[in-house]
Amino acid sequence: MVRVEKDNSVTREKNMNRLFIKLPEIRGMKWAIGVQWARGSGLQKGGRKYGMKSDSLPRYYEIFQDVLPQGPPPKGEFKVDSNRLRREFLKMQSAVHPDKVQGDEEKKQRAEELSSELNKAYSVLRSPLLRAVYLLECHGMTVGEDAGRTMQQDPALLMEVYEILEAAEECESDEEVEVIAKDINSRISQSEKNIEQAFNSDDLMRAQKETILLRYWINVSNALKEWEPGKPLRMVH
Repeated sequence: MVRVEKDNSVTREKNMNRLFIKLPEIRGMKWAIGVQWARGSGLQKGGRKYGMKSDSLPRYYEIFQDVLPQGPPPKGEFKVDSNRLRREFLKMQSAVHPDKVQGDEEKKQRAEELSSELNKAYSVLRSPLLRAVYLLECHGMTVGEDAGRTMQQDPALLMEVYEILEAAEECESDEEVEVIAKDINSRISQSEKNIEQAFNSDDLMRAQKETILLRYWINVSNALKEWEPGKPLRMVH
């Protein structure tokens, strides 16, 4: 379990020493958070520890061990407590923030690298979509390359997306767009629930399909936010 003491000059130095004890490999660099990651801890590279295929991706679940002690699904839950995740992130980020680190340039550079990696890990794990994409990539499965093929294989879904976009473009007021936006938000929530169920049951094929669908609904939602009367909606894939 990650332990970060209260923030002062003495404990900050102790925390920095903890953070760099026998660091395991993440993104080709050696990182660690917590003494339990020292040599002999039995950690394996990449996702192999969790039965995943990829050894090259960063191990974000191992960074936030207070909030995610069981690791990724199916052993752990897909759903993440965003409030607890943020609290743990802020504690660790405070301990390694480059502006607070005292010492030589090498230690400050290491702090900058770790701070950057913490930011990336937090950004991925806090977002259901990015978390799902990350987990699929850990299993050697893509989302971007398969999105078009998935939509082509489901013409009814493709038609539904186009009809929603056409309806939005025909709207004449913000109120009309808001009705469509609420419907899309409901679809996003349902997709997130479906993704959670798929990962928790280790149904990766379903998780991949639902993740692609979620990305489409989020893209539609973002396009609606840019709606202007008489102008076509722009979808960013």
